[in-house]
Amino acid sequence: MRRRNKSLSWAFNQFMNRSLQSVSYRYDRGFAKPTRIFFCVTLRCNIKCQQCAIWRMPKSEELTTDEWKKAIYDLRKWIGPCRVQLAGGETFVRRDVTEIVRFATDHAVLTGLVSNGTMITRELARDIVDSGLGYIHISVDGIRSETHDYIRGIPGVYDKTMTGIDHLLEASKSSGMSISIATIIMKKNMHELVDLVKWVEDRGLDGIIFNPLGPTVDSDPDWYKKTDLWFDELGEINRILDRLIELKRKGAKILNPPQQFEEMKKYFEKPYLLMRDNCMVGITNLGITCDGYIHTCLKMPPLGNVRDVAVEEVWNSEKAREVRRMVKKCDVHCSPGNFVYRRSLMGEAIRFIKFGR
Repeated sequence: MRRRNKSLSWAFNQFMNRSLQSVSYRYDRGFAKPTRIFFCVTLRCNIKCQQCAIWRMPKSEELTTDEWKKAIYDLRKWIGPCRVQLAGGETFVRRDVTEIVRFATDHAVLTGLVSNGTMITRELARDIVDSGLGYIHISVDGIRSETHDYIRGIPGVYDKTMTGIDHLLEASKSSGMSISIATIIMKKNMHELVDLVKWVEDRGLDGIIFNPLGPTVDSDPDWYKKTDLWFDELGEINRILDRLIELKRKGAKILNPPQQFEEMKKYFEKPYLLMRDNCMVGITNLGITCDGYIHTCLKMPPLGNVRDVAVEEVWNSEKAREVRRMVKKCDVHCSPGNFVYRRSLMGEAIRFIKFGR
């Protein structure tokens, strides 16, 4: 079993780059290297979530295993100790994901992964743990199977997800790999959120992280008026968010900081407002899509493609400066989700001490 990379050198590197981000933001320059790195390794998915448009998107030629390994190698050489999160689509539709993670682990890159859990067999769970993966977030959108299956679009997926979690818990004993669930807050499941927090404790999982319902590839400012997943009124969801804040402050395994729930209240009240003043993704984020395109924000033009150019080369390019200026003037609607919301330095330090991620 490979040793998981939860190093102080990564924490120090994060701190140094976080310290430079305000200056980078002011001058639209990449003085700071990215602190949030994510790979969308595939757009393919085996379920049809109502809140997600990825499974409807046309598929493209994905990077090969070796191309992903080269991207990891180049990032580690440029940034130093760093962390990469892999997601999709459904990540495990690709059969080489654990091989990619194993390569990252062997090159001192921390890794995390997001999955719906339905494809995780007992054998795959052992392979995931052996790869050295640092953490995995399994998407669970309801404590009731009816709720989860309705949101995820296919009957029976709740049972498959629970089985996947069971296999991970069995395989990961004494390994140091963290297993958490990820839940999207919406009208359909809001009365189950507090129970999910308790369920996480009872199952011995490491945490739950919440994201607010938001647009994916759809940038229509009226998107929330066109889905039955949005809230009819805000009194009840605000009370539930207050309860989550209370539980967090009492030590519940909620990975979001209390202030993020306060931001969600404002967002749920006025989802049409832009987040321009708070968005630093042009400085903090680096994403590589399944076909190799390099982004700071997936709703902005790409900086280049890893098949043609190294990330280091484009990070300080004129194109990158242009995109950062576009982010400041952005008229695209987003939610205060976890790839946008920026924790304080103290919050980052506490999270590392408690969870190593």
